[in-house]
Amino acid sequence: MRQMTIRGLKIFFKDKGGVFFSLLGVIIIFCLFIFFIGDSITGGLDFLDNANNIMNSWVVAGMLASSAITTSMGAYAIMVSDKEQKCIKDFYSSPIKRSSIAGGYMITGFIVSVVMSIVTLIFGEIYIVAKGGELVGMTTMLGLIGVILLSSFASSAMVCFIVSFIKTSNTYTTVSIILGTLIGFLIGAYVSIGELPAGVQWVVKCFPCAHAAALFRQLLMMNPMDVGFANLPQEAYEKFSLAVGATYEYGDWTPKAWFYIIVLIATGLIFYLMAILNMTRKNKRY
Repeated sequence: MRQMTIRGLKIFFKDKGGVFFSLLGVIIIFCLFIFFIGDSITGGLDFLDNANNIMNSWVVAGMLASSAITTSMGAYAIMVSDKEQKCIKDFYSSPIKRSSIAGGYMITGFIVSVVMSIVTLIFGEIYIVAKGGELVGMTTMLGLIGVILLSSFASSAMVCFIVSFIKTSNTYTTVSIILGTLIGFLIGAYVSIGELPAGVQWVVKCFPCAHAAALFRQLLMMNPMDVGFANLPQEAYEKFSLAVGATYEYGDWTPKAWFYIIVLIATGLIFYLMAILNMTRKNKRY
């Protein structure tokens, strides 16, 4: 398993183009905010003195939630390539256990997701500071790292399950492009969830990785929102949190952070298990 993981990481990071395009979702979110939707969003927050700082933190949170998915998708290209080129038959005929082969692919996807998410966090913090914001404190940074681990665990598991059905590079490329484009909608990063129709809001709130986005927003937006809403009613603070997706509301229930954490852990466990079962079923054909 260790050698399979090392092989996968070397192949992924050696392909500079693949690394770049694995960040497609992050790039789209960032460019849309900078060139198109940023001014329109902050323009409606004239009552807040630090609206730019709040919304800059909001877009970075969306970038972090997106990167966990798109970068793991890029990592699993190796698995598709091995299937298409029949390399996987060579692995199965070697003394390496099949469980180790599957585990190597999975660990590679998880590690790539974590590393690239940390890179996205560093870029995001540089952007926030450059736009007049402040670096997050050590406690918040540790919280962000923890959420990155949870987000990468859930996201890479979902992507692994999807990719386990893909056999050709053409199909993989199509799915990757669609996922990279749609992910911003599924986590509420292109448009704040409060501006979406009720039905679409439920789609976002039921998408597991959107819960990671909520946790990222809570951590990154907490201090700027505390400052901005210091002289405003608590009700205004809560309504804004719901509107930007820092918290979700299910009927009359507004869950705490522990709910989002449980959703991410459960998502990772369920989808990794289904991916293993699917990969094992397919492996019996060789």
